[in-house]
Amino acid sequence: MLLLQDELEIPKRRASPCRVVPFCPGDEARVAELQRHLWSPDTQLNSAYLKWKYFQNPYIREPLVYLAFVGDKLAGMRGAFGMRWEVGDPAEILTLPHPDDLVIDPVFRERGLHRVIMNFAFDDLAKRGYRYVVNLSAGEITHHASLNMQWRKAGGMMLVRRRTLRKALADAVAGRMRHLPWVWRWANDFPGLGGAWGDRLFRRFDRRWASPARSRRPGALFAQATPLLRDMEQLVARLPRSGRIRHVRDQAYFGWRFRNPLRSYRYLYAGGDRIEGYLVLQRPLSGNVDQVSIVDWEAQSEPVLEALLDAAIEHGQFPALCAWRLGASPAVGRILDRHGLTPVKSRHEYGILVRSVRNAELDEPWMLGNRPLDDGSQWDMRMIYSMAG
Repeated sequence: MLLLQDELEIPKRRASPCRVVPFCPGDEARVAELQRHLWSPDTQLNSAYLKWKYFQNPYIREPLVYLAFVGDKLAGMRGAFGMRWEVGDPAEILTLPHPDDLVIDPVFRERGLHRVIMNFAFDDLAKRGYRYVVNLSAGEITHHASLNMQWRKAGGMMLVRRRTLRKALADAVAGRMRHLPWVWRWANDFPGLGGAWGDRLFRRFDRRWASPARSRRPGALFAQATPLLRDMEQLVARLPRSGRIRHVRDQAYFGWRFRNPLRSYRYLYAGGDRIEGYLVLQRPLSGNVDQVSIVDWEAQSEPVLEALLDAAIEHGQFPALCAWRLGASPAVGRILDRHGLTPVKSRHEYGILVRSVRNAELDEPWMLGNRPLDDGSQWDMRMIYSMAG
């Protein structure tokens, strides 16, 4: 048991005794209820997400979920799911935990629970033999709290986006509304002004590829709502390796990753008997979202990469299409530029956060293989590695 002391973190309210314990099966309903503040308002969907992320993970089988109780009340949670990284050529394979899903009940916020939960988690992970943790999905509050606990930021994800003219005009109108008295509260209530949104985002794309006739002609395009796991794994394995830090992309990973119950995916392919490239699109299943993300994108040549993006833009007609540029190859960078995906300015940017779980190593170099873990140029980054994808 850990006790939350008055002097920890932000003493804006009187601190309460707190105990941090690992997840037990009987805690599932309480976690699903608590995560209504982060995941979704639907507790059944939250339970499905909890099971998928922490119980069905292919790399860390025993769920690493840490719960903070104040009395009998579940006040906070932080989980850590498994990720398997490869670095160097030939590749060295390492499994690292990814801390995620920090949530504190509003009643208990600003009492230092995050620091207490993480100190417990770091100690537990060190005892299990892990050396580093990586977080690719930190929101603004978690990001700042992590830096205060001596995480290092390896780099920002460099979000780029392409908008239709209609979407750009709708955003401009909404931006003006936010500065008008009495009107600002409705600025985000009309997502349809920019075009399709929510469940309709993939409608045009799906109609175009409703009956895909898979041609054997090299470079032929086809799409579907289910992934070709084996073909994707084989394509990744055939392509040259840079030696930078990247996640393993095999059938086990793809099969788990694309079952995320909070996301909807579409898969665009080039090739016939053997695929020459793929592009994976994603949209969240909840919220007034009118943006689609490119979460993974691979091909054996620049023309195939470009053909895939051309098809996604032409046949999707998405109001906004975005991607991460950190770690992109020169070919991908050129294609993004040619198709008008430009940097997005925002108050918060997702980034690579890393930390040693051993406090004695906080001032030492952090290395994965022979690559500095806190150097963004050493990462081959894809949105699919992050829960943002």
